Amino acid sequence: MKTVLFGTLGGDMKQSLSLALLVFAMASGSSAAPCGTGSLASYIALGSSGCTIGADTFFDFRTLSGIAGATPISAGAVTLDPLGGTFDPGISATVNVTANAGNLFEALFTFKISGSFYAGDSIALTNSSASSDGAVTGIQNFCAGGTFGPSGVTGCTGVAGSLLTLAGVQNQDSTSFRPVTLLSVTDDFTFDGGLAGSASGGTMTNRFTAVPEPAAFFVTAMGLAFAAAYVSRLEKKGGNHDKV
Repeated sequence: MKTVLFGTLGGDMKQSLSLALLVFAMASGSSAAPCGTGSLASYIALGSSGCTIGADTFFDFRTLSGIAGATPISAGAVTLDPLGGTFDPGISATVNVTANAGNLFEALFTFKISGSFYAGDSIALTNSSASSDGAVTGIQNFCAGGTFGPSGVTGCTGVAGSLLTLAGVQNQDSTSFRPVTLLSVTDDFTFDGGLAGSASGGTMTNRFTAVPEPAAFFVTAMGLAFAAAYVSRLEKKGGNHDKV
């Protein structure tokens, strides 16, 4: 029995197959380790290499200067958890803090995500509570297809947008946009005790919607075409042998 590999394919077909494999390798390759549960500080330490959820890479985590008068929540006190897979990656930020009357605490950080074509974005706020005039808010600013300026909020080089949650009033928000290959995201998680109330911790969850990459369609189509050509060639060879 003879094994048939590239030898039975014509020159043009060989070149096309090589190109398809190269595109597939470029589309799916990543040297970063999978994301795991850890502090924001540990994610910041990953730098530009970041970590992966499926084919998606989350990277360039850093803290930002927040509201004047707010007490920054340390990066070590914010716990990040990865969620989902290639087509629905996400990351949640959990903070266990209580702001009593007259206190305002804030966790403000930014990151980027790439590796797929992103067409949707959503946030949710869970396990938070507030009393009297206290409030827990989760705000996400995003830059679709570009990056923010140094502030992490303004100077978007792509299409800017924002999502808002307020504990007990609006616990989720979402949007969609034309597919882009890069998202820059800034999360602003605040706990305001107000004048006579309190605001207690919770989890702010970011979830992104990815669509299949054109490269994946290309590779699939090329694979089917090669399979059909291979079967056809074998059938022709079998017919020729029958005639002998």
